[in-house]
Amino acid sequence: MPVTVMVVERYRCVRDTLRIAIHPMPGLELVAEASDATEAAGLAMDHEPDVILLDVDWPSLAGLGAVPVLRLAAPQALIVMYSSEPAFEHRNGEDAAGFAIAAGADAYLTAAATLEEMVTLLQAPPEPSPRRPDREELLTA
Repeated sequence: MPVTVMVVERYRCVRDTLRIAIHPMPGLELVAEASDATEAAGLAMDHEPDVILLDVDWPSLAGLGAVPVLRLAAPQALIVMYSSEPAFEHRNGEDAAGFAIAAGADAYLTAAATLEEMVTLLQAPPEPSPRRPDREELLTA
């Protein structure tokens, strides 16, 4: 049974690139693409992906803010955040990977990661993060 993947990326050209990379890969099935968190939440409920690939580099860190919303919409999904922008990795001296994991992401891919590394991670997703809040914690927060 393939690992089902949903991509959440604001830039169409990046979504297109990810679709082209994921589509022919054995063991992966791209089930949905979204351009913002609201659209992503609805698609996540409809498609119940195994993995949500979420861009962290949104205006005002909105990608990080999407994590709790996506957790509620698809509690079974592993959330893998990534940045396609090297400058975002250490903006203002802050560590994007640290922010992503603290926000509840299960994994983070740096801008230096290759498409092959991303596909390999998707084909064998990591275990859920021990810091991952459960649905009850999200509803009462």
